Amino acid sequence: MRRWSLLATVVRVAADRRQCPYYQASGCILDQLEKVCEGEAPELVAPAAEENLWMCCCPEPYVPCSPNESDTTCVKTIGAEIKAAGEELSLQGLMNIREKLLDAATASCGDLVRATAPAKCGEWPKAMPKLMCEMLTWQWEELGDGNAAEFAQYDCPMIQENQATGGDERKGHRLNWDPRRSREL
Repeated sequence: MRRWSLLATVVRVAADRRQCPYYQASGCILDQLEKVCEGEAPELVAPAAEENLWMCCCPEPYVPCSPNESDTTCVKTIGAEIKAAGEELSLQGLMNIREKLLDAATASCGDLVRATAPAKCGEWPKAMPKLMCEMLTWQWEELGDGNAAEFAQYDCPMIQENQATGGDERKGHRLNWDPRRSREL
């Protein structure tokens, strides 16, 4: 009986996160933080690059979508931040995008973790463990990626029942259109 109660709570909490219209984009942007710190910042904004930032605006991040399927607010927010940054986004630029998207839907995104300090490569996971846990959870539930040691390092629950299946099918894709040429920008 207790096992079913725990599972029901886990399912409810995951459903609550997904009520935020920017849950997918938020998790994807957090995933991009790792890529920037690994030296992939230039590719991040190139629409033809694999798993680029623009794909965070698709209904299922990293699964290609058409311009009509992408979230207009997300595309505009990324475009404005890139324009302000001069084509290459920093870690803080990514955090700015995420915060603006969450602010756009505050009522339904209130449970998602907010940054508490400027993000710096090599420091943000330890400085903001709850944010790291949110990223790990998104990777686990959406891509099926993760390992118990990393979850434990950040005191983050790794709910086996929530591991995505078929996550590898979402990886390695590109857009076939250029959001930078969007009418909205």
